[in-house]
Amino acid sequence: MLLLRKFKILGHSMEPLINNGNEVVVSFIPYFFKKPKTGDIVAFKKKQEIFIKRVVKEKNGEYFVEGDNKKDSLDSRSFGSVKINDIIGKVIYIVK
Repeated sequence: MLLLRKFKILGHSMEPLINNGNEVVVSFIPYFFKKPKTGDIVAFKKKQEIFIKRVVKEKNGEYFVEGDNKKDSLDSRSFGSVKINDIIGKVIYIVK
């Protein structure tokens, strides 16, 4: 497990906050002692891909995530909830 990772954003699902081509820094440190909460922007692995989305609700240890740009987002509305073990970390910085 890496404590800090950087990812380049490819797509428009988190606009206007995070734009296509921006980079984000993701850390697992915030989740050492507490779980993701509603409003957190998280990186997670789903079907061998990395996604960046916002947590909109949690139920029974699974997280429903959505992109801020609801018209152009592949998210839990399509592929279902995300398990805690699939979450890589929290977005802690956006490089614009």
